[in-house]
Amino acid sequence: MAREWRRLLVEPARLAAGAAADQTLALAAAESHYLRRVLRLRPGDRFAVIDGCGGLWGARLQGPDQARLEQPLAAPLEREPAPAPLLELLVAPPRRDADVLLRMACELGVDQLTLVQAERRVAGSLALERAEAIVREACEQSERLWLPQLALDQELAAELDRGPAIEARCRGELRLLATTRHANLEALQQVLASTGPDSAAAPSRVRLAIGPEGGWSAAEEQLALSRGWQPVSLGPTILRTSTAAVAAAAQLTAWRAGLAG
Repeated sequence: MAREWRRLLVEPARLAAGAAADQTLALAAAESHYLRRVLRLRPGDRFAVIDGCGGLWGARLQGPDQARLEQPLAAPLEREPAPAPLLELLVAPPRRDADVLLRMACELGVDQLTLVQAERRVAGSLALERAEAIVREACEQSERLWLPQLALDQELAAELDRGPAIEARCRGELRLLATTRHANLEALQQVLASTGPDSAAAPSRVRLAIGPEGGWSAAEEQLALSRGWQPVSLGPTILRTSTAAVAAAAQLTAWRAGLAG
């Protein structure tokens, strides 16, 4: 039944502060507008509240600026564990369709979206507030219970160095660099298939880096290789950045689903 309800994402801290006592949730102006004007809900109509951290509660609209949860905060209607392995896309975003890239990657199930600077990247105009709104809306629309983490304008070198050493219990991560025009590149699907047939043998995180429209520079590729990143191919044709990101996201999430199945 909950799958049929439209969803509203409310941050865990605000959800806890507002609904801890009597399960009443005060709605922000934008949330009230979304429920009443966009979804056309009326007082008494039911919808779902999600916290972006795996929890879902049934709720009913009570008035123009208030709703009431149908379950206690400590006993959500649904509780989903964090996805595993974690999937991260590092992308040098395109100038015009970065919003589409974010939305599609979120809908497909990527857990972290990191937009990086690159030598051949054309500067875009995607602001943090707009990017966060895109991801939130995609999370609600696609019925995900986990909100992807988002980072913009990150230094490529720092991201290439960021690794599992900070987390001692980590089983390790797979670092992949999507590239082209190199002989004998192994396909992404082949690399994923070789990691093991089940979740016990899989890495705890897969990080896949996708370059700008002009491709990675030779220096950037050399830096990635020196940091242990493995070059992979996304297919026999040259893809635009947004196409490559969506294709990679689809392959990654299908591989993860296969581990669970």
